[in-house]
Amino acid sequence: MKYIQFFLFYILTIHNSLFANDDIENLCKKFSIHLQQSEISLNINDDTSFKSGVLWKVITPRKKTNYLFGTIHSQDYTVSKIPTDVSFALTKSKKLILEIIPNNEANLIYLNEMYFKNGERLDKLLEKTLFRKFVEQAKQYNLSNKELNNIKYMKPWAAFNLIGRPKPTRAPTLESNLLKFAKQEMMEIDSLENMSDIISSLEKLPIDDQLNILKDTICNRKYITNDTKMLINFYINRDAIAILNLTNKKHFDESVYDRYMQEMLHNRNSQMLKKISGEFEKGNVFIAVGILHLISKHGLLEKLYNKGYVIEEIY
Repeated sequence: MKYIQFFLFYILTIHNSLFANDDIENLCKKFSIHLQQSEISLNINDDTSFKSGVLWKVITPRKKTNYLFGTIHSQDYTVSKIPTDVSFALTKSKKLILEIIPNNEANLIYLNEMYFKNGERLDKLLEKTLFRKFVEQAKQYNLSNKELNNIKYMKPWAAFNLIGRPKPTRAPTLESNLLKFAKQEMMEIDSLENMSDIISSLEKLPIDDQLNILKDTICNRKYITNDTKMLINFYINRDAIAILNLTNKKHFDESVYDRYMQEMLHNRNSQMLKKISGEFEKGNVFIAVGILHLISKHGLLEKLYNKGYVIEEIY
């Protein structure tokens, strides 16, 4: 599942970057906005309703009980293990709904859509120096010779999803462990979205925005490991405020970031809410979705609360 183990809530990482190559340094200057971890912790979201937690009991206006679990799309063993409180809530549920089911079908859809088929080429859209840097970085992701040969045809959104995550490991993700658990318990299984839905959202991003996000990722990739460690630490501590602050830090171009978040978070949340509301009326449903979809301002938890649902933090 090499191509679907990326952060579905991709975070723009903006830092001060130092490169030996003058050309790279000049090209990357506009993406160099540095924010220390101490500054992230000081940027408090006082208007956020849900400041902690990853698991919530949700009771509908008709008194049906369900659960919402915020996940993090990572293969890190510290987050891929299902917490006891989460497995207990799962055993009380009849149906598991994941954000997307991580299977071969999803992977094949992604593979089929990640390359240009209209003659466009990434090596013509990017400056030569940046494209060479991207290829150098992409080689760290266990690509086959065929994939490396086709890399010049890769769409920008596929390119930044590839290198905008830590190097993949053989470890399972939290989502795959939840899926395994549900199958063992013979639970009904469904998803909020399919891979085609997510790709459709990515394709709606203006090509210039995609290229700017890719350039930002190329220029600041060396900070991904550090940012990922921070994110995992915040998640383990169930610190919703810190996760939001890491996501909402300064960006090289706020308009690019806002358009990305509108398409990949808020618009998708609106579609997810329709299915969640319908499923929750049945009761005993456990839904696992990326944590940012739940805790962000105007996120799913806030939307459900405003519709009269009772939200109780469990873990």
